[in-house]
Amino acid sequence: MCIAFWTLENSDYALILCANRDEYLSRPTANAHFHASPEPNVTDTDRTILSGVDLQAGGTWLGVNRLGRVALLTNITEESAKFKFSRGHLVSSFLSSDETHEQFTSNLTHSSCSDYAGFNLLLFTPSSTATPLLYDADLVTNLGGGGAIATRSLRTEERQICGVSNGVDGRDGDIWCKVQKGRETFAQVLADMSVGSTDEELTSRLFDLLTWKSPESPSNRAQLRNSIHILPLRVTPSLSPDAAADGPDYYGTRLSTVLLIRKDGRVLFVERDIWQLDSDGNPKLADPRGERIFHFNLTLTPERQV
Repeated sequence: MCIAFWTLENSDYALILCANRDEYLSRPTANAHFHASPEPNVTDTDRTILSGVDLQAGGTWLGVNRLGRVALLTNITEESAKFKFSRGHLVSSFLSSDETHEQFTSNLTHSSCSDYAGFNLLLFTPSSTATPLLYDADLVTNLGGGGAIATRSLRTEERQICGVSNGVDGRDGDIWCKVQKGRETFAQVLADMSVGSTDEELTSRLFDLLTWKSPESPSNRAQLRNSIHILPLRVTPSLSPDAAADGPDYYGTRLSTVLLIRKDGRVLFVERDIWQLDSDGNPKLADPRGERIFHFNLTLTPERQV
């Protein structure tokens, strides 16, 4: 039940993005770090992708590379089933690909492979001509497990203020309570930011947005569409095939991420743990002081530097 909010239309930023990763707390995960595409014998200079890593199935759920490409993935809520390929590899493949944005999406949508569980995939690539920095953006989705993969450009209103969770594009994807509440709050955060506001001030407000909870505690996964922040929910093994634990597991908001990319190519990436398991296998709130903070500049071509 991941969720993300973004804008591509801001006077100071080419992209403002904040997201929660909701997952089984037992699922093994590496913290965000710079790493390479899955190639042997890489050197440190090849480590151009910044993301966490799913150590169970591979790939990732959100990442950015030094050229400015950004990708994020949310699962579509559906009955559990086994599929051949991991959705997380779609994100890492895009971030490591030498293909153009158009080539990547074209090859993906014309592929005969449909053996993925349901997903929504957001792909952001710096425009090849815009100065200062501006993004091209597409939504790629199979509309549910095993479906044919389709892609479309984000609409004008989706570039301004938008959110995505685990609904289906064109059906219920934009009417979930958590998505509507998040869009409203996101819009207010942006309206409140004055000229000269710092990255740190904006980041703090976005993390606050990601903590919103419905007054009604969920008793099952179907009710998770009502809260942005998911309190740990105990799940039996038969209902959690993706969990790493042998016994009952907990599902909730694992971590939150804020990504800010200024129009001059300066980047701030902050990843913060939310819920973890303690040594006895019980959920606990993580210490926010353990967050990972990355500052770097995108590698822009000379004609697009400002």
